[in-house]
Amino acid sequence: MNFLKNVDFFGVPFLQNINQQQTLYKSALGGFLSVIIGITSLAYSFWIIYLWNSNQMSPKISNSKYVSDYSLLNFNSGKISVYYEAYEGVIDPFQSRILLPLVMYTENFLPTQIKLIEDNVDASNGKLYVPNLDLGYTFIDGYQQTSKQMYIFISLCEEKYLKEDEKCGSAELREQFFQQRINFFGVQVESTTLDSRDGSEQITIQDIYIELEQQSCYSISTFLETNFYEIQDYLLFGTTKQKEYISGAKVQTQSLSSERCKLTYQNEALAVIYVAMNGTQTKTIFQYPKLGDLLANIGSIISILFMFKYIIIYMNQYSLNQKVLSDLINLYYPEFKNIKIIKNWRFKITKITLNHVQVDQIEYYKIYDKIKKQMQQKLSYMNLLYEISRIYFIIRSTKLRDELLKSHQIGIKLNFSTVKEDNYLSNYRSDQKINTQAEPFILNEDDAELLSLSKRGNQKYIETIPEEIYNEVDYYYLNKII
Repeated sequence: MNFLKNVDFFGVPFLQNINQQQTLYKSALGGFLSVIIGITSLAYSFWIIYLWNSNQMSPKISNSKYVSDYSLLNFNSGKISVYYEAYEGVIDPFQSRILLPLVMYTENFLPTQIKLIEDNVDASNGKLYVPNLDLGYTFIDGYQQTSKQMYIFISLCEEKYLKEDEKCGSAELREQFFQQRINFFGVQVESTTLDSRDGSEQITIQDIYIELEQQSCYSISTFLETNFYEIQDYLLFGTTKQKEYISGAKVQTQSLSSERCKLTYQNEALAVIYVAMNGTQTKTIFQYPKLGDLLANIGSIISILFMFKYIIIYMNQYSLNQKVLSDLINLYYPEFKNIKIIKNWRFKITKITLNHVQVDQIEYYKIYDKIKKQMQQKLSYMNLLYEISRIYFIIRSTKLRDELLKSHQIGIKLNFSTVKEDNYLSNYRSDQKINTQAEPFILNEDDAELLSLSKRGNQKYIETIPEEIYNEVDYYYLNKII
């Protein structure tokens, strides 16, 4: 049993009451500031929860290089296309069959047949010709590398790439096209990223502009970049979400002669877009605030707010000291509660009265300072023990030691009415006779609080002996105030 008591974490101290109403001293100002701090703390807590619930709290973001096997890669997250920036009054080379958008794939460095890109999408800047993004990967010498590449050509029209009923534009139309003042072509890379606020997908566009002429061949090496996302958006327990997207492209450009491109690719290409995939990707971790982060965020601000408690505690300690000092003065000098101090609008004391009679201020302060020092001394614990020891010696001077030892044997008896079956009346009268004779010496429940502070206020209602009967040197008569 003693062991269990010793390991109890929830032991409480005994707190002596300041008075009959309070164990701890509390003030109205302290209560007001406590309410303000509590409301502010609660409002801030709701605000943080609202920010978290509405995805307005930024996550912790970390980036690192990562070698992926692309098992989670979503190829629909990326798209590459070519277009001619057409506007009114110019010749569209793709629609007029002056130039053709072509695509070719190589697998293990072996080229496939060149095909016309027929899939197109209408856009504000012209038709976008979108080839199928078909890339492959393999480990070569221990490294992840692209095993299947893609080539997009903007080539002079050759009827071998057209359908049977289609023909290329005339030489005159071709000449007219190349004599136009501006001939802008674009390569558009569409990729996907995640919004860090809520983890939602966002589409980004990257445009590369080139201008073509018949005497040169423009080469663009486009290396698609991928991003591996790890999303930790659970509040306390949960699993990590993993997503992989094509997130952009790095571009290298080079200008060649048209003869060089014709020799290499066996067509009339004026622009070649080489598309491959980087083996190394970026790994991004979104770590959204967890329950511990929310509590830490809330707790840090609340801790700052509760720093004001030290000011409140200091004020309450000062007020408590002044109140106890004032009450203690009133115990020894009851007339002090009848003193009235009158101040003007500048809080300067103008008059001091005792029982409606004005007293000298200098003499008042002199007496008050003396009394205050007396009472402050009585608040000392050692002084309290010392005065108790003096009381013992005074009692000891009038009582023998053996008589004082008998005090350990006495106490207040509990006098309950009892029911007796035999001789009820005679026994009752016998007890009544004994009680009547010994009544002045028998302790009862009134003795438990005879000297208590609560009895002090009841003295005015007790029947008192007329003052003319008092002896002239009676101690209580000479010092009576109440």
